[in-house]
Order: sequence, then C-alpha cells, then structure tokens
Amino acid sequence: MCLDLGRVGGTAEVRVCGVLAGVRVCSPYVFDLTGIAGLGDNVLDVLVFNTLAPRLDTTSPTRFVLPGQRVSGLLGPVVLRVGGPAPV
Repeated sequence: MCLDLGRVGGTAEVRVCGVLAGVRVCSPYVFDLTGIAGLGDNVLDVLVFNTLAPRLDTTSPTRFVLPGQRVSGLLGPVVLRVGGPAPV
C-alpha cells in the first residue's frame, strides 16, 4: 500500500497512527505504508512545511524567488494505492 501526495510545494511528513512513514523534501512525494497501516481504521496525518518563498515574494520581492516557488502546500491529487508493489 502506498500514498502518493501528487504535487507538494514544500516538505511533506506522513504518519500513520502516530508512526512515521517518511519525510520527502522533493518529488516524488510517495510513501510506502506497507507494514505501517493495518486492517480496519487508521489515522493518517500529513504535515506540509511550506517554504518562505511566497512570504518573501509578497513582502520583499526578489529575483531569487522563481515562479515555481511561489506556490506552496498540498496541491495533489492525493491517491492511496492498495495492492501491488509501491512505485519507486
């Protein structure tokens, strides 16, 4: 089983029932949940740490903030894949 967060602007941390599934700082934002997620109900926490680029661009525009850095957050699409191997 794996969780694919799709597009993320920033760093993503995923936990299942309080157990860390991983941290990703760049694409692909895919997390293997095998052995972490159990049968029945599970609590999934996704924490996204945005960059300072949008704030910096608003308060003090600079040429060092590129267009792709102006968007941050969990942009998706988010997909949970069950069965088969997790993509690499």
